[in-house]
Order: sequence, then C-alpha cells, then structure tokens
Amino acid sequence: MNTTHLFSSHTMRGIIRIYNLQTEKTLLIKSENLTDDIQKIRFDLDLGKFTNTELQQEYEEHGLEIYTIDPLLIAEKNENLDRLLQQGKKKLEELKVPFYQN
Repeated sequence: MNTTHLFSSHTMRGIIRIYNLQTEKTLLIKSENLTDDIQKIRFDLDLGKFTNTELQQEYEEHGLEIYTIDPLLIAEKNENLDRLLQQGKKKLEELKVPFYQN
C-alpha cells in the first residue's frame, strides 16, 4: 500500500502576522521556522519580553484573547523573505490595515 505523508519534516518559512482583533493593528515578522517562531512570540509576550513595546503593553492590558498569531504568507523553497515581507505589507497597506510601529 502506497501512503502519502501528510506531514513533512521540512521547516516552513514565511511571514507571521500578529493581529489585534480589537484595534485591527498588525505586526508582520519574517520567519525561517513558522512553528518555532510562533511559539517563541507567544512565550516572549507571556514573559513581557516581546521586542515591540506597543504590542507588548497592549498584550499585558488585554491578554492573548484579542490576538491571532498565524502565518500570513508561506515562502517557496528559496524565496526571499524580505521581498515576501514587503509584498505582505504592501497588500495590507492597500487594504488600509493599521500597523504597529517597529
């Protein structure tokens, strides 16, 4: 019987979006390992050590419930993450999405 593997050991790269459901503000972060970086973001926010001060302060006031932290764009094998990040920002800017300042 020939089975297809649904899961791969391949590390997924791409752009993570942290989205505030109340203010609709977004922060985009490039990632070489989406799964690990999403976990690290959650951990840093919980510890009060996230690098974006504005987002960290809002997180401390309101908690995780008002945020989604998900992959926004998945990179192809050798795709440039800086270029992918700029494409994501441009598309969201066209949609008038507010951003957290870096």
